[in-house]
Amino acid sequence: MNQLSEPTQERDAQIQAAIEDYLQSRKAILELGREVPGRIGGNDNIIGRIGEFLGLRFLESLGQAPQKAAGLSNPGYDLFDGELLTQVKAITQENQRGRSVRLTPGWNQFLLIELGEHYTPIRIGLLTENQQQQAIHDGFAKTETPVVSLSMLGPKGLIGRYGQVYSQDQIHL
Repeated sequence: MNQLSEPTQERDAQIQAAIEDYLQSRKAILELGREVPGRIGGNDNIIGRIGEFLGLRFLESLGQAPQKAAGLSNPGYDLFDGELLTQVKAITQENQRGRSVRLTPGWNQFLLIELGEHYTPIRIGLLTENQQQQAIHDGFAKTETPVVSLSMLGPKGLIGRYGQVYSQDQIHL
């Protein structure tokens, strides 16, 4: 039996402390969500809440005035600013495949946020519905509901070719 598969309890106290830290942080985010739902409210998907908060901040830095959509689940968008309906997806480095769920119809602006260490944005991609429709017209994109992946942010990806990708040094939150 190798050392990694042997049962060991020598680090249990450290594991329990990390679990407690996580639970306390989660509790704080949920409490803030009740206190300021327009900034960090939502369902129990904490990464989703973080992504939407960062999306709010990012769009504000671009001069938009987004607001969180009311309710815990919205058809196709998370943020709105007048006629702008923004769907936000965040993918962390912990996601080994770099993939998320499919885009849901109903948006006309899409933000894909790649979260790095300490959940700071590494890249943010911005794609409009018109840009996606152009990609479909060109035969580059095959569907209006693609699976969201970090490859979209690369130079050969959907957002890299048709939208705009902001690098870490261009992101001011």
